Amino acid sequence: MERTIHRVAEKNGRSGTAHGYAITGWEYEEGWLITFWLIGQDPVKTVWVDSPTTFYSVRRIQLDGQRAIEINPEPLELTAEEKDAIISMVWRWEIPEPLTVAGTCMVESLAKALDLSNDDILEMFRRARRDPSIQDHAVKTLEENGYKVHVFCPEGFSYRERRRIVTMIKKKDQTKGHAVLVYENNEGIFDAASIFKRVDDILSTGTLGYNIGSVLIIEKTA
Repeated sequence: MERTIHRVAEKNGRSGTAHGYAITGWEYEEGWLITFWLIGQDPVKTVWVDSPTTFYSVRRIQLDGQRAIEINPEPLELTAEEKDAIISMVWRWEIPEPLTVAGTCMVESLAKALDLSNDDILEMFRRARRDPSIQDHAVKTLEENGYKVHVFCPEGFSYRERRRIVTMIKKKDQTKGHAVLVYENNEGIFDAASIFKRVDDILSTGTLGYNIGSVLIIEKTA
C-alpha cells in the first residue's frame, strides 16, 4: 500500500470494548485509524483499517484527531481474535449506533418475525458485517443463516396466511424508510415506532407520509 493522505471525518475519537480489547478509533476518509490493547496488558498497537480483511501497522502518528494524516502503512499480521475485536467495534460504530438514532424498526421486525431476540438478529449482521436496514444486506444475511426470503412488490401484502415484513419509504425524504411486521391472517401488527397501529393503517400509508416498498416473507429452510 502506497503512502496516502486521509482527511478526518470526525475530529474526536470513539472508544469502546470488544472481546476483551479496549479500542479507540478515528474515522478518516476511506478507513479508520485504530489503537487497541488487550485489557490489562500491554502493548498498545496502532493500525490502519480500510476493510474487514486488511490491516496495516502505522508508526509515528500523533493521535490527536488532526484534520489530515499522512500514513505509510506496513502490512501487519494480527490474530483472529484481534481482527474480530477491531472489525466488531468498527461495525458497531458504523451501523448499530447510527441505527439507534435512525430507528431499529427492521431489526425489531425481523426479531418478531423469526421469534428471535434483537441481539440474535444483530449478531447475524455483525458476523456478516452488513447493515440490516439495507434490503439486499438483509436478504443475503438471512439466507446465509438458513432462511429463504421471498421479496415481493407491494401486492405481496395480500399473502394473508404468512407473516410479512412490509417496508416503506418516506414521501418527503426518499433516503428514509420504515418497516413493520404483519402477523398471519392479519391478526395484528408490530411497529417498533408505533406509527402504524392497525393492519388497516397499511392500506392508507399515504396519509401517514409513506409509500409501500417491498414485502418480505421469510421461511426457515435449515
